[in-house]
Amino acid sequence: MDSVIELIRPYFFGDSLSPVLASVVVVVVALYVFSRKSSLPAIPFELRPPAESLPGWRSGEILDQPSIIVKGRPDLIQCFDPATGRSLGQVRATTVDELQDKIHRARKAQTSWAQTSFEQRRQVLRTLNEFVLAHQREICQVACRDSGKTLIDATLGEVLTTSAKLQWTIKNGEKALQDDERDPGFMMMYKRARVVYQPRGVVSALVSWNYPFHNTIGPVISAIFSGNAIVVKASEHVAWSMSYWEQMIKRALNVCGHDPELVQFVTGFADIGNALTSSPDIDHITFIGSPEVGKLVMKSASANLTPVTLELGGKDCAIVFSDADLSQCIPVLMRGVIQNASQNCIGIERILVQDKIYERFVDEMARRIKAVRVGSILDDEPNQVDCGAMVLSNCFGRLEALIADAVAKGARCMVGGHAYTHPKHPKGQYFEPTLLVDVTPEMDITRNETFGPIMVLMKFADEQDALNKVHSSPYGLGSSVFSGDRARGSRVALKLRTGMTNVNDFGVNYICQSLPFGGVGISGFGRFAGPEGLRALCVEKAFTEDRLPFVKTPIPPIVDYPIQNTEKGYQFTQQIVAFAYSETWWDSIKAGLRLGKISM
Repeated sequence: MDSVIELIRPYFFGDSLSPVLASVVVVVVALYVFSRKSSLPAIPFELRPPAESLPGWRSGEILDQPSIIVKGRPDLIQCFDPATGRSLGQVRATTVDELQDKIHRARKAQTSWAQTSFEQRRQVLRTLNEFVLAHQREICQVACRDSGKTLIDATLGEVLTTSAKLQWTIKNGEKALQDDERDPGFMMMYKRARVVYQPRGVVSALVSWNYPFHNTIGPVISAIFSGNAIVVKASEHVAWSMSYWEQMIKRALNVCGHDPELVQFVTGFADIGNALTSSPDIDHITFIGSPEVGKLVMKSASANLTPVTLELGGKDCAIVFSDADLSQCIPVLMRGVIQNASQNCIGIERILVQDKIYERFVDEMARRIKAVRVGSILDDEPNQVDCGAMVLSNCFGRLEALIADAVAKGARCMVGGHAYTHPKHPKGQYFEPTLLVDVTPEMDITRNETFGPIMVLMKFADEQDALNKVHSSPYGLGSSVFSGDRARGSRVALKLRTGMTNVNDFGVNYICQSLPFGGVGISGFGRFAGPEGLRALCVEKAFTEDRLPFVKTPIPPIVDYPIQNTEKGYQFTQQIVAFAYSETWWDSIKAGLRLGKISM
């Protein structure tokens, strides 16, 4: 002990440390070290990214009319870089028979996986997280090539969000899924009651194309940590990168000694999606997409009463009061609109600005949006690209029509408003960063998700006016309120009919992975992320057992079958209710006395 004290003295306390205090410190440190739970370390592995993801890659031909459809070959998906129109090759669509085989293999692997400890599951997530952190650039480049986004947007939307989910699950997942002790109540005081969270079995996720890495890996993290197997349907629009994500998670499982068949990936068109959602062998469905397709998913799942979680996009608002800190607010809202070309379910699609600062706000946003540069981050010169391409080009006509409708009804399009032909990438899929001002609730663009780089500005007078205009949309996913008055910011935010809200910020609730993610209205229902997301993938089993082995539930002779006197039996049960649940002790005592009398 003396030698240990002398060792730590100069590092922490100088020469003034008393022997008694030093002994206490040593004991505390020793208890901490020896009481820590042993953890299984991450296991490193390597995985070579596809050559097409490298900057400057130009081996693929530029398609004259980029499309995922291969004429005459419904079994193939044409993959291409939306920023350039350059072919990335073709991917074979999964067949229905192959899907059934994958579900079967996942089910078999889940049987043993369900018996693993939380620490074994954490090891897989640690292994995956270490790979992500060590290979951020490669992951971002793969995502950029398949979806046309920038490296910054990929880092924030693909990597940061995934690592946040991994770290939260590693640190908090077990606590969220521990048995939940419940109060058995007065009448059942001799029982022990709890909720046990058990894996459902094989769950599925049908995910959107806007963030191909995060949308694919996120559901896998929650599924496997909660003890499930999972079948992920990647969008046909980002089918090229699916193989890389699949290899990544399977390698992480394999190096940790687990069956990689636990996680299955499929891709294809509507037929494979319908086969997955209607399968009686799927125990839960998570769907990320549009309200229209979400309704079809619900209808398909209803055949087997398969539970669903639906995240169906949003028309997120930001309310900016005149006392907001514009030096903070404006850059945040620029990112809320321009990030990933606004292909974000929680992208800012409506900005309501108080009339006192409206014109100043319009002028500043016009200056900023005019300066936004679009292009391919993997092919253009450095420092030339702020905003990437759009994954879907077939939406351009719809976006232009929404803008035209707004202008016809009195709005002003101050910047952009049209599809953009890039001089270097004429086959790329770009839409001009757009500023549309003086928008009112009567305009179609306020009720339809744009999913494009269009900043919509609306003017409001006071709190109630802002709330009325926000609630004119049927969507209710995320929201933001900007105000220098914290009380007002919180008050207005809590009145918004949305599933999520942020005061003086945008979208940060998703970085707080302890919070559930989801909406109301046509934005869907159910939640992923947080404890709620993990528990949604479990059967919440109500469980009771005797608190003491010699105290069990008796059936009094007066109500034991066959019942000898039904009227007397009824009076007996009536007094049991009064005894157990009366408001006052005196009423309970009287009921107890009557019980004794009836029992005689």
